[in-house]
Amino acid sequence: MATIRVDRWPITVGLHPGEYLPGWLMRVGCRYQLTPIQILRELRVPRSPTGYHLVLEHLSLHARWIAAHLGVPAGDLRAALWGRPIDAAAARYLVHHRRIRPDRGGARFCARCLAEPDPWWHAGWANPLLPLCVRHQVYLQSTCEGCGQVPWTGTAWMSALAPPWQCPQRHAREPQRPGRVRPFCRYDLRDAAVLAAPAKLCHAQQNLIEFAALADLQPSRQLRYGTTDMPITEVLDELCRRFVDTIGSPVRGPGDRPGQSEQGDPPARQNWHATRWPFQAGSQPASL
Repeated sequence: MATIRVDRWPITVGLHPGEYLPGWLMRVGCRYQLTPIQILRELRVPRSPTGYHLVLEHLSLHARWIAAHLGVPAGDLRAALWGRPIDAAAARYLVHHRRIRPDRGGARFCARCLAEPDPWWHAGWANPLLPLCVRHQVYLQSTCEGCGQVPWTGTAWMSALAPPWQCPQRHAREPQRPGRVRPFCRYDLRDAAVLAAPAKLCHAQQNLIEFAALADLQPSRQLRYGTTDMPITEVLDELCRRFVDTIGSPVRGPGDRPGQSEQGDPPARQNWHATRWPFQAGSQPASL
């Protein structure tokens, strides 16, 4: 079988497992001093995307070509495009049980993760059902304090050149000067205020992520939930509902932040008791 010879770019910027693709494109751009849209043009990817879903479509259609040129394994790029099992579980739950079609554009962020050495944007920050950073046990921030916008919304970020800790958005349009080119925000997201999250909620979120992975591996499995045998996907939907009800709907508008009591718990959730998960994080399901 004949192979296509391509000109590989000299510097490879690796794609971390679970990395947010727009953030990876920006990291590649910073290494080459090219904006994401310039990278796509240099790779001869036709047309300029006009929305986040079209960005993914462009990357998907040209995944093999892009991976070969940028030196990343094609399987890593395809895995990032497909997303994780928890992403599919969130989309199914929102569409079928909340009647909400999730917008794939935009992402929350963890200021403490971005303050670490060699930071990168996590794909989980874009999942509407995952409002916590389990690593640092804090609530994720929804908006930039500099411009008031959700990072990675629209496509203005494709013309930006910013390190991971800078907001890639442009400032909001001024009604008095509608034709003026808006400057980029570039607010240091590491300076964003953080709100501590209870350890038990972080544990519940991790359980949900692990259970979604199990349901993806064994989609036809039946298990006992309470006193009833249910398909594992239905149990997953029920756990999504419980998590959303417990934490207060993470599907919220831009800029909304969870309330805080003196103990740091969102109000009306201080009487939280551990959900009866079919298994605990890091262990095998006990009731399967």
